[in-house]
Amino acid sequence: MYNIDDLTTFMIKTVTEESYPIIICGICDKNKRQESLDKLLELKKIKFNGLKDPFFIDYRLAEKVKTISPHYIKALGVSIVIGDVHQSTGGIIGSPKSDITSSGKDIESLEGELVVVSVPGGPGFIVRSDEITAKKIYRESMLKNKSVINRALSILSNMIKYDVNLGLIITDGCGPNSRGSAVTIENGRICMRIL
Repeated sequence: MYNIDDLTTFMIKTVTEESYPIIICGICDKNKRQESLDKLLELKKIKFNGLKDPFFIDYRLAEKVKTISPHYIKALGVSIVIGDVHQSTGGIIGSPKSDITSSGKDIESLEGELVVVSVPGGPGFIVRSDEITAKKIYRESMLKNKSVINRALSILSNMIKYDVNLGLIITDGCGPNSRGSAVTIENGRICMRIL
C-alpha cells in the first residue's frame, strides 16, 4: 500500500532533435525523481520524419514512452508541438506499462491509488484519489464551451477543491486550438509549463 510520501511528481520542458517543443511530466517513486527525468529525456531522440497523421503521432509517442520507462514511473503525460497538423493530437497520458490505446472518455485506476481520465481532444488528467472524485472533477471541468486551456485550469481548480494532493494535467500540443501544456500538483505546490 502506498502513502503520499511514497510518490512525487516531475516535469521537464525541452526540444527534440527535430526541434519539436515537448513537455514530459509524471508521477514516480519518491526516491527516483532524478532517474525518471534522466530516463525520459531519451524522448528528445524521438523521430517523426515529417509525420503529420494524428493517430500515429500519439502512437509513436506512447510506443517510445513504453520502451524507455522503468517500473518506478507510475504515470505520465507528454505533450509535443508539431506544426501543420490539422487535428488535435500530440498529447498522451496514463501508465507507461498499460497497453497503447486511443482515449475515449476513459477513467482507469492505476497502481499507487492513481486514477487517469483521458478524453479525446483533452485535457487528460491523473489524480491520486478515487474514481468518484475523478468523475466529479471531470463533470465539473469539461464544459464544451470552454477552451482546452480553460478546461485545464478548471480541472486544476477542482483538484484543489477536492483536496487532491498529487496529480497532473496534460493537453495536446498539435492541431487547431491546441496549446501544449502540463500541470503538476503535489502537496499544494503547482507547477505549470506551456509550449
